[in-house]
Amino acid sequence: MDILAKLKKIDRLKKKLDNFNISEDWDHDFIEKVKIDFTYNSNKIEGNALTYGQTLQLLKEFVAPKNTSTGDCLDILNHQQVLDEVFEQYQATEITEANIRRLHKVLMQSPDQWADSIHYDPGKYKILENVTIRPSGKVHYYNQPEEVSSALADLIKETNKRLSLLITGRNNDHILKIVTDFHFIFLNNIHPFRDGNGRIARIMMNIILLKSKYPPIFIKSINKVEYMNSFETEGNHSGSMLNFMADRLIESLKIKEKPLKTS
Repeated sequence: MDILAKLKKIDRLKKKLDNFNISEDWDHDFIEKVKIDFTYNSNKIEGNALTYGQTLQLLKEFVAPKNTSTGDCLDILNHQQVLDEVFEQYQATEITEANIRRLHKVLMQSPDQWADSIHYDPGKYKILENVTIRPSGKVHYYNQPEEVSSALADLIKETNKRLSLLITGRNNDHILKIVTDFHFIFLNNIHPFRDGNGRIARIMMNIILLKSKYPPIFIKSINKVEYMNSFETEGNHSGSMLNFMADRLIESLKIKEKPLKTS
């Protein structure tokens, strides 16, 4: 299925959801399941060792499972704390530098979460260059520390402009294109923080979707290789990341639709 067909399918599924005319965006049970699944999957991609069962135990019973690291447990608990706030007030959460830094401060608030406590700096932009090794073995360089603030400001300005035009029907943009571009540029180009960039990028992407009454996108560990590869392939084949995200959003829309069809 090509990307145009996928976007049309997303529009059809979203229209079906809208036709249910539910009084609230999300029921309590659905929200709780989403928060747990999102927390587990987003942290698993970053190498968190907790199983899904251990994640449930930690979040439900507030008891650290045996033979787990303090850092892994804090990653789960702090991510859940961010999502508690997000689902409580996502409609009022604007896409701003201040909000991104504030959520990062909560997400990465514990020194034990950081690989190197010397660089513990939650809510503040990186002060040292960061690079990554692509699956192909190539070294990928991100924006320099002195470039971060202006690059992020430009990304936020462009994202909010596109959202405003979309809401008022003054362009033919698509919400998935907007969130995918935000996510890709934030992670692939800017990488503003020393740590926690992936989790924050996925949280902000989903805040935008939630504000537009879409369910959040889950990137599961089974999709990790494809997800990581899409950052590199996007440079050679524009649309690779959008195709990947389209598949994930279709999955989420079907999950959201299922209980409504049986109610």
